[in-house]
Amino acid sequence: MAEAIPNTSILDGLQPVCELDADKRVGLAQRAQFVDLGWGKRLEASQEHRWMIYLLEGNVSLVTDGKPLTIAAGTARARQPLFSDGRLQGYAEALTGVRLLRLDRRFYEMLREHQSQSGYEVEDVELSDTEGALFGEVYEACASGKIALPALPEVAVRIQTAMRDPDVDVSRLARIVGMDLAVTGGLIRAASSAMYGGASPVKSVRDAIVRLGLTVARRLSVTIAMQQVFRSESPLLRRRMQSLWDRSVHVSGLSFLIARHCQGFDPEHALMAGLLHDVGSVPILDYMGRHHSEVSEQEMRGIIEKLQGMVGEMVVGSWNLGPDVSQVVRESGKWFRNAHGKPDYCDIVLVARLYHMNKTEPTNQVPGYHEVPAFAKLGLDPPNDDLTLDIVENAREEMGEMMAVIKGGA
Repeated sequence: MAEAIPNTSILDGLQPVCELDADKRVGLAQRAQFVDLGWGKRLEASQEHRWMIYLLEGNVSLVTDGKPLTIAAGTARARQPLFSDGRLQGYAEALTGVRLLRLDRRFYEMLREHQSQSGYEVEDVELSDTEGALFGEVYEACASGKIALPALPEVAVRIQTAMRDPDVDVSRLARIVGMDLAVTGGLIRAASSAMYGGASPVKSVRDAIVRLGLTVARRLSVTIAMQQVFRSESPLLRRRMQSLWDRSVHVSGLSFLIARHCQGFDPEHALMAGLLHDVGSVPILDYMGRHHSEVSEQEMRGIIEKLQGMVGEMVVGSWNLGPDVSQVVRESGKWFRNAHGKPDYCDIVLVARLYHMNKTEPTNQVPGYHEVPAFAKLGLDPPNDDLTLDIVENAREEMGEMMAVIKGGA
């Protein structure tokens, strides 16, 4: 059974987390857990890959490649993670009653990366004195874990858990989806649309899943459920959150269309990545609304622009949505990124953002399509004189349908 870690000093001697700055260790500790195991209980490496696990009390037998190694608490080996990153084989068996410490591996890696960069130093950011002070406060709140990260919607958690079961079937997924009216309505609408061969409308969520297939239904359901994340109880924040949601839905729909046009991409995965590209703004808006409701739109935009990537990585990392989505959150605002190799989902979302900004914020300073490496990598045709893309304009009806799906329209 897991319990919260009571203090942070226990991290000081653990490798490699002791190399983090003190404030970052505080943030890591606040997301940590103690776990107690009885004699003979096992931890499988394949089920614990998201964690860095340390032995604090007792003895365990670590079995890798069929070879056992006894590890005792307090030794140098116990101050290193039991399972190395990327190792999915092997297990640890308790030789006595033991106490373990679980640290979020992805959160640690994100903190380490940002510690090694200077891009988030307050003095390097072009903000006014007031904005700079607020930026520093929010940055410290991020690093120390004081910003509350939104939880993955319950229906999405249930769907993700069910889909990890190799024996999951249509009936089981339909029961889970049916718990959420918005997800049910969106899934039925998607299955009834021409995009998914809907020659005739479906009348039940089970029929929708049959038509879409389990994988597509799962991805669409999780994406539709995300609208719950973009809500606020604060009247002061509702307008800002609604604006963020509307923008995210547009970028999501554009990402879907571009992915359908380009080979080698899963349109539903691009749909989710596009919807969550700016999800880091959600906890920042929540924090500012609770602590600095008087902040102007300009000040808010400056802070969000500099911090949403870092906070967004925390959010999608805690949801375990995969490296593709994390990369989109981190890099989809870097217009001139030019990653080697094949185009990726970040390129898809980056072009979708660029198109949306050209259409909705023409006075904003954004680069031309010909200046953005992602545009050329995707092999897209040049825009028209009015900066429209044929692949978008020729699929306006489909995009409208997909945006309605995301919003859970029935």
